[in-house]
Amino acid sequence: MSKEAPLVVDVPEEIKKMSFCVFDLETTGGNHKNDKIIEIGMVKIENLEIIKEADYLIQPEIQIPDFIQKLTSITPEDVEDAPKIEEVIDEILEFMGDSILVAHNTSFDVPFFNSVLRRLGKPELENRSLCTNLMTKYLIPNLMNSNLNYMSKIFEISHRKAHRALDDASATAELLLNYLKIFIDKKIQKINHLYYPRNRYELDRIHFKRDEDNETIKKKLTTMRTPGLITFKGENGVILFALPLRNSTKEKEYIATQIDSIDWEMITIRLYGPFLESLVHFSNLFNKLESNIRTEVLKFLWEEHLPSLKMPLKATDEDGPTEPILERKFGDFVITNHLVPEQMIIFPISSLHQKSCLIFRYPSHKKKLLQYINSKSSRMSNNKLKKIHIHPGLKTFIDTYLKNSKENKSDLFIFNKSIPQKNTDEFIKSLEDFLSNNPNTYNYPKEYI
Repeated sequence: MSKEAPLVVDVPEEIKKMSFCVFDLETTGGNHKNDKIIEIGMVKIENLEIIKEADYLIQPEIQIPDFIQKLTSITPEDVEDAPKIEEVIDEILEFMGDSILVAHNTSFDVPFFNSVLRRLGKPELENRSLCTNLMTKYLIPNLMNSNLNYMSKIFEISHRKAHRALDDASATAELLLNYLKIFIDKKIQKINHLYYPRNRYELDRIHFKRDEDNETIKKKLTTMRTPGLITFKGENGVILFALPLRNSTKEKEYIATQIDSIDWEMITIRLYGPFLESLVHFSNLFNKLESNIRTEVLKFLWEEHLPSLKMPLKATDEDGPTEPILERKFGDFVITNHLVPEQMIIFPISSLHQKSCLIFRYPSHKKKLLQYINSKSSRMSNNKLKKIHIHPGLKTFIDTYLKNSKENKSDLFIFNKSIPQKNTDEFIKSLEDFLSNNPNTYNYPKEYI
């Protein structure tokens, strides 16, 4: 269900028994042979609680590069009287013990620490390790930025001093606790899944098998607040029913009747954030539905999302409407908020397909956005932009939805390709005004399915 990470009540015994040591290294650089540790921070977690922490400034015995000093705020004066690594290594190893080692980038921290142990003539670590950065990429698909600062921001974790070892370790520990609670809420089946969670615990989707109680699924639906897409599959993966969602009461009541009446094998709910993106993904499934289901769903979409308009009689015909819904000057592109915070998504209106879109961050990807618009615009002008076939009845609905959204100045930013090309500053100003007036309200991934 779409929700914040819950308070854990029934913690699996296997997780209760697990001990984690979250750690972070600040170093003079990334070269294992020549660079040295200047700070190490550690946080111990047991029974899903932080029980102790430790922080060591280390005398590296080599010069700290200027860029490292600026990055970490650690100066030669700070470590002048600090112990050398060999003087505290036993304390550090004792703190770690046989705990599972956790870092936000274990591919750096663990090998670097092992290189120090080798240099000191000590055995390398044999502890199992978890990387919260890798976990993030598995749990939150389509995330374009997984650095610790950003993850702390979207999970509302206090992270005062980035690139200071204890502060980074503390933020990573809080992120790990969030993830562990999510794993438990999603009914983790095997502890090994903590290490390899791919295709099992993504926060934007959930799968229900036939043995799931119908009332449990309905209850999940009642708590959803983020737009998405629900799909019913039968034997051999046959698509039986699908519906893009905005989570109205009427939608949930309609789906509840389908849950009871359809002989399904699996139900999947996936969050998309923008309703338009749900429609785009739905269009790939629409042709696979039986004709009577297509007609029923189209009728529901019109009544639910365009109640002031009548569904055209030809909206369910294979031939579609005789007149185009959108005028030539209507617009060439549409931008809206993506599900993930601080990300947007853009589609060419004449090619509404997930392979035609661009997910981007603004303003960091401004250049990338303009290059995308120029490239797609050029293909449009040369009639080389791939045409996407959408069932005529559904296309009538989507086009009418786009037209209605533009007229009512809703959460879609629709523009002609000529605007960015003729006056980039004017386009950027319009986009920034739109983003300012249409903040992302999905609260994902704090609220997930």
